[in-house]
Amino acid sequence: MKFTVAALRFAFSALMLAAVTRSFVYDATHGGDVWPWDWFGYFTNQNNLAAGFVLSLAGILLLTGRRLRWLEYARGAVTVYIFIVGTVYWTLLAASMPPEIPWTNNVVHGVIPAYCLLDWLLIGDRAPLRFWKLWVIFPYAVVWLGVTLTRGATDHWVPYPFMDPATGYGSVSLYCGAIVVIAVVVALVFWAASRFRGILLRDSADHVEAEPAREHRRDDGLAA
Repeated sequence: MKFTVAALRFAFSALMLAAVTRSFVYDATHGGDVWPWDWFGYFTNQNNLAAGFVLSLAGILLLTGRRLRWLEYARGAVTVYIFIVGTVYWTLLAASMPPEIPWTNNVVHGVIPAYCLLDWLLIGDRAPLRFWKLWVIFPYAVVWLGVTLTRGATDHWVPYPFMDPATGYGSVSLYCGAIVVIAVVVALVFWAASRFRGILLRDSADHVEAEPAREHRRDDGLAA
């Protein structure tokens, strides 16, 4: 079963990379903005690439029988981010930002978020996440939000219409605040779900839970 799970992780990571690459090539050949500071500034692009990285690394570790505790927290955080990517797109942006390449749009806003969610909920090769470490979802999100709002106020580039200062900072604050609240609620649910042993690779939970002593000796800042 571990070979099947690893293969799925590699396959969806490859699908994501194909979709992101196709989108970049399309923009580059059709007069789109492919300046890296702009193109890779999109939360969607960043977090699809992050999802591909953590899924691929999780697949490799699964095959080699190794475990990195920090990766479990990274997977939890990225699962929150990519869930937000899908939720925000389909609720706020889909109607106002019709896709130029529908299949790439469906992959990065639908298929990858859905797979990451199922991978987290159903596959048991992760230990329960500590609730007091919920803070790990914030550093990246705060930096991204700070940089994006600063750019909106200075060079007037924003990745999404609801973040445009021209709509008023009250509106921007309302949307961003709502997304932060949703992210915290989603993170709490995903952290709680990590206590479920999953349907696939359930035996991995026994292996994970048998290692607390070794983890406490490891000064990695994210020991369980």
